[in-house]
Amino acid sequence: LLYAFSCLSVTPFLCHLALYNEYKSYLRMTRHGKNATASAVYTYHERKKDSKDGSYGTQRTIITRDSARNFDCCCLSLQPCRDPVVTPEGYLYERESILQHLLKQKKRIAKQEKAYNKQVEEEAQATSSKANPAVEKFMKSQFTSSAIQKTTEGGEIESSKLNNFWVPTLQGHATKQRAHKPSTKTTCPISGKNLKLRDLITVNFTAMPQGDAQQSVICQENRYMCAVTKDMLTNFTACVVLKPSGSVVTLDCFENLIKKDMMDPVSNTKLTDKDVIHLKRGATGFAAAANTGENIVAEKKAPTMMAS
Repeated sequence: LLYAFSCLSVTPFLCHLALYNEYKSYLRMTRHGKNATASAVYTYHERKKDSKDGSYGTQRTIITRDSARNFDCCCLSLQPCRDPVVTPEGYLYERESILQHLLKQKKRIAKQEKAYNKQVEEEAQATSSKANPAVEKFMKSQFTSSAIQKTTEGGEIESSKLNNFWVPTLQGHATKQRAHKPSTKTTCPISGKNLKLRDLITVNFTAMPQGDAQQSVICQENRYMCAVTKDMLTNFTACVVLKPSGSVVTLDCFENLIKKDMMDPVSNTKLTDKDVIHLKRGATGFAAAANTGENIVAEKKAPTMMAS
C-alpha cells in the first residue's frame, strides 16, 4: 500500500486502476478466501459457488419439465406432430420426418452395398491373378526406379521398396479397411430395432374443444384429450394407442374400461396384446418419470483438482 500511494504522484491513473482491479478480485473471493483463518475446510457451498463462477469441476443438473419432450412431439424434430405415427415400441414421429430418415438409411445402405460389391470383385480378380504364375511374376517386377531389385539363384526377381518421405509412391500409407456386408434393414433412430414403413401406425389424437375457432390446435397449450373419458392429456399422463383405430386413451381408461372386454371402443374391433401400444413420453429428473429409461441428468465435464 505504501508503494501504491507513493506512485500516486507519478502515475495516478495506473495506480488507481491497479487498486480497482485488486478490489474487484477481493469481491470475487468466496467467504473462505476472505476469512482464510476461519476454517480449514473447503465447504460444499464454496465449491459449488466456485464451480458456477469459474467453470471449475464437472457440473451436473437435473432435467426439468422445460427440457423434457412432450408426449405429442416428434422424437426427431421435437416439435408438435401434425401427422403423427407411432412405432410398435411406442415412439412418436412426424410422418414426414421419419420417412426422410428411413430414406436416408436406404441411400446409405445402397452406398455401402456398392462398396462391398466392388471389394468382392477386386478380391476375385486378385485371386485369379495369383493363380497364374506368369501374371504374378510380372506384377512383382513392376516397381518404380527407386526400388531395389535382387535376382535370386533361380532367376526370380525379389523387389523391396525404399521408404522415402519425399517420393509419393514410396510413402507409408494407412492400410485399407475391409468393408463388411451391410445390413439391408432400416432401424428406428431411437430404439435401434428394425423398422419398416408398413410398421408405422397412424395416430388419431382427440382434440380439446377450442375456445378460439381461429386458433390452431398446435398453438394451444392443452391440445388433446382421451378419446373415451375426455380427460386432458399431459406429459404426466400415461397413454396408450389402440392400433385398429389409432385412438389415444389414458392408461387408467384402458385398465379399468377396455382391458376387460378387449374391444376398441372407437372401431368396435377385437384387440390383442400387440394392438395396445404404450406411448413413450419425455422424462424429468424426478422419481415419477424415472422409469422411462431416458437420460435425465445433464453433465458437463471440466478440469478439476483432487486433494491427495
